[in-house]
Amino acid sequence: MSEEKCRCFISSLVDRLSGKAESRCTKIIDVAYRLFLDNGYENVSMNDIVKHAGGSLATLYKHFGNKEQLFIYILEQKSEEVFGEWGRKSVCYEGRIEEFLTETGRMFLDLVTTPDAILFHRLLISIGYINDSRLNKTQIQNLMSVPVIIIANYLENEKVNGHIEVEDTYLVAEQFLNAVKGPFLFQTILGIQIDISEETRLKALKQVVTIFCRGLHVIQ
Repeated sequence: MSEEKCRCFISSLVDRLSGKAESRCTKIIDVAYRLFLDNGYENVSMNDIVKHAGGSLATLYKHFGNKEQLFIYILEQKSEEVFGEWGRKSVCYEGRIEEFLTETGRMFLDLVTTPDAILFHRLLISIGYINDSRLNKTQIQNLMSVPVIIIANYLENEKVNGHIEVEDTYLVAEQFLNAVKGPFLFQTILGIQIDISEETRLKALKQVVTIFCRGLHVIQ
């Protein structure tokens, strides 16, 4: 299936479901996501998902096509759950870049330091080593770029409105999130015990926001 057809398949899935089928698919998604986190992508089969979620293999293939499409759909759903509200709220922060970066940075840190987030990053790293043309890594990368895109769009609007001076808003958004998660994520992925208390996270975040606001030449 081509990337375009895959996107069409995913985006239209919910529209095609009855209430009962939607409930069944929600359970499948939750179960599959848990299995992927706990066991890794390669170690989970469609049979494993059916075994834990119930139903039939035929139903699973009917709604999701195959494991690759199911995984992409799960990423879409989780991305919307986590980041959908970010995009909707960003319009409320016009001219308040420091507040916006502080709030989005706080939510991002709260997210990436959870146990499931650590497992999720380990999962993505392992997927990078999978040599399987059926698994669309470009599409996965695009989905994982959602928080960067949200921040970049906000910064672009601030730039257009004359509130900041910056050349590449997408690059700045990437640099900001990397700076926010940098002191915490890599060590926790490796299983190294570090201080990730709220006090420590907020202290680090405040410093990053201060540095970026000065570097962006915020115009008062």
